[in-house]
Amino acid sequence: MLGLLDMSAAFDTVDHKILLERLEVSFGIKGQALAWLSSFLTDRTQVVAFGGVKSIPQRLLCGVPQGSVLGPLLFALYSADDICIAAEHEVCIHAYADDLQTYISCAASD
Repeated sequence: MLGLLDMSAAFDTVDHKILLERLEVSFGIKGQALAWLSSFLTDRTQVVAFGGVKSIPQRLLCGVPQGSVLGPLLFALYSADDICIAAEHEVCIHAYADDLQTYISCAASD
């Protein structure tokens, strides 16, 4: 059996507080490195521009920057527990950014 998961808008849903906690607890990132990552994520804003008109800047409370070098890496670290959970249930998983392939094999009679 094969399950293909494409998490829509996944990069936009990363909770900064949870990500920073996982970076520290699960991956041992501390001190200046954690402070740098925190400053990279916090106090970000976005603006929509259309037809030469720009919206009022809105503060972002979650998400990692898409198109950045760190975006996919931070998302992979944020979602690393998915791979651990799959392994606990003997489900194989391949992951690339926000695309996951989960699969198990069994005898045809099963």
